[in-house]
Amino acid sequence: MMFLLFVGISAILWSVLSLNEEEQYDVRLPLKITHVPDSVTLISEGPDALSVSLRGKGTQMLKMSMGQVPTVNIDFRAYRSHDQLHLTSTDIKGLVRTATGGAQVSVVYPDSLSLPYTTHGGFRVPVTADFKVTAGPQSSLAGRPRLSADTVGVFITGAALPDNFEAVTTEPIRLIGLDETTTRRVRLIGPAGSRIIPDSIDITFEVEPLIFKSRKVVIEPVNVPENIKLITFPAQIDVFYMVPMSQYRISDNRFRVVADYRTIRTGSKNVKLQIKNVPDKFRNVHLSADSAEYIIERH
Repeated sequence: MMFLLFVGISAILWSVLSLNEEEQYDVRLPLKITHVPDSVTLISEGPDALSVSLRGKGTQMLKMSMGQVPTVNIDFRAYRSHDQLHLTSTDIKGLVRTATGGAQVSVVYPDSLSLPYTTHGGFRVPVTADFKVTAGPQSSLAGRPRLSADTVGVFITGAALPDNFEAVTTEPIRLIGLDETTTRRVRLIGPAGSRIIPDSIDITFEVEPLIFKSRKVVIEPVNVPENIKLITFPAQIDVFYMVPMSQYRISDNRFRVVADYRTIRTGSKNVKLQIKNVPDKFRNVHLSADSAEYIIERH
């Protein structure tokens, strides 16, 4: 027991001596800007943390290694100057020393900060989506994409937006073969040197299944001379197509199936048929036959 007691005392003394020795450590310290007035908007919020190389006592580094990492606080009131929050390398090292309890700062990155800000209330600007999206073979996009916000605030130093700037755009969205409604979180892109609030939005592409449908359409002769009558057999033909489910019960009378007199070849018993005025929302539109028999009556 006496031996173990002295071993314990020796371990404690060794730990105290070791923790009092100075060592070099590399840490990341969170960065926070404080006391920012409500009337001020930072165009750039700067980095979330500083990469710091410190030299200090083991007790200081032990606290940080155990999760008690101090935060470097920048007082906006102390460093504001001409629409910028400006800190030199000396300023940042001094703030790091204060946050770490006097540790020596060898290296800090970034070693300086220059963050623009504005007191202007900002500009409300519409949002446009930059997208190229296609649905799968059995699906269809239901209208335009839905944005979680159609206008955003744009903050910039100065009293006006750049010339010819009319809207904030989303980052490019490229999706292929969607077969279900899909939502993406996308960043917003504004003019250089500006800040957008919010800086990202949700964009939803609504997708619905396609339903098979058919209908009979009267064959319409076209380009027929005045003294001639073109009669087709049959007089009607089936048109097959796929339509979005929401449009299934909606009647669309714009279909036309035409038999063009000018396409008739000498000696041919059939005239080719063509589909006209097909709505964009319909897919895989085709006829039950691509031609029909005919007779010509002369007046």
